[in-house]
Amino acid sequence: ETNEIVRGGQEKHVRLYHSSLLVLPDGNLASAGGGAPGPVKNLNGQLYSPDYLSADTTRPIIRDCPRNIDSGDSFTIKVDDASKIVKVTTTKSGSSSHTRNCDTRWLDLDFEMINDTTLRVQAESNTIMIGGLWMVNLIDKNGVPSEAWLMGVDMAALP
Repeated sequence: ETNEIVRGGQEKHVRLYHSSLLVLPDGNLASAGGGAPGPVKNLNGQLYSPDYLSADTTRPIIRDCPRNIDSGDSFTIKVDDASKIVKVTTTKSGSSSHTRNCDTRWLDLDFEMINDTTLRVQAESNTIMIGGLWMVNLIDKNGVPSEAWLMGVDMAALP
């Protein structure tokens, strides 16, 4: 929103070609590999915890959300305090390179507050919110995300 980049902690190892970075459901980042065939060959990984995950931060809580939806559907999310939520986002789950639908997508979804603990959310069409596993997050007024809820879109039912 501000078009600014904030620098966080430094990587312990250089991450070059064939490296991976995944956003985990708890908000940490997993960074691994990189460099092969050279100039370095990092067969390691590390976790990075952004400042907003510090112990003294109160995060919004998703109490209930569908495990599966069809693209384009509306659905409800039960939350701890709907009045604090300013965004409902979905992030396409990550995967290694050379797989089907391995792109990363971040979508801000339209939503409305139904009552103190319920949000109605509108999913995007299947040309934007493609089939697969998505992480649903709530973002509060302070920019702090909830832990992600894993939700299947246009796929076999998740348990």
